[in-house]
Amino acid sequence: MIDKIHMSPTRAFQFSKNPLRAYQDYIGKYPWWEGSKDALLFGTIVHNVAEGRDKTQDMSDEDKDLLISKAGKTKGQLKKAYTDAEVIGSRVHEYVERFGKAAFEVEINEPAETGQGVQFNATGRADMLTKNAVFDFKTVAPNDFDGFIEYGSFRDNRQEEYKKQIAYYAFMFDRKEAHIIYIKKDSDKPFIYDYLMSSIEINMYAQKMADEIEQAVHYVDSPDNLPAINDGSQWAYEHFGGVIHA
Repeated sequence: MIDKIHMSPTRAFQFSKNPLRAYQDYIGKYPWWEGSKDALLFGTIVHNVAEGRDKTQDMSDEDKDLLISKAGKTKGQLKKAYTDAEVIGSRVHEYVERFGKAAFEVEINEPAETGQGVQFNATGRADMLTKNAVFDFKTVAPNDFDGFIEYGSFRDNRQEEYKKQIAYYAFMFDRKEAHIIYIKKDSDKPFIYDYLMSSIEINMYAQKMADEIEQAVHYVDSPDNLPAINDGSQWAYEHFGGVIHA
């Protein structure tokens, strides 16, 4: 049944990029996530510290083992690769405190319907909610951050996904303001760029997000002959036999 299909912005983005791969992830046949956890763990520390929590809160024991040094002078402490995350997270925490009382990591899991009448179970998690606003934290590599400030977009144009995601949460949580907090991944200069979306942008990107969710729900509801994209992933290597045709 369509109304039992769980869909979040992240999952809808996956279906828009590679429908068959996303579907196999959805049914638990082949996980979407591949590769190193370094960036994910770094971002988790930033989020935890920014939100006033312990830096390793809600991490598995396996992930904690990846973070902690096993020998030398830093035995039992965070590995050097992750110490910057604490500094950056503290900077974000100082910044968001100015918005007053807030709730962090607010989950949504409820029946929803798009403007076209497509029913689904809306899922996801907002990084931060205040009385009037929703916030999303994005940690960005220094070169990408500098390029974004200069040109207003990333090389892979991923700011479009960020806008659709935060517009979804603004709509679902009925907030008038939507902030994307871009954080430069630099412990010496942890710049923050607070991108405040206009109401016109929120409405426009919420509609774009709804369109992607509708398409993703359709893919899950009718999974026969889903398009498969040779996207260079491990999944694609196995599915296409390691060959990319020009």
